[in-house]
Amino acid sequence: MAPRETEQLKMAVMEIAVCIAQALHETDSSATQRMNFAAGKAFNRLKKRGDDDAADLLYQFGRALLDHKLFPESAVERAD
Repeated sequence: MAPRETEQLKMAVMEIAVCIAQALHETDSSATQRMNFAAGKAFNRLKKRGDDDAADLLYQFGRALLDHKLFPESAVERAD
């Protein structure tokens, strides 16, 4: 696969993951925190194996999960 195609595929996978995470976040806002924890564990596992490109994708996903524009806090969470 050509480098440009690979980058486009990575971007598409990230967009799909964020869309799924947003849908889950709408029904259970604590799911975002659990997904971020799971992404961190997967990141560490991939880095340990030397799969740096895959680990980078997981890192980007984890960072996206922390973006309050993509995953706003609910009113209940802000009150706590």
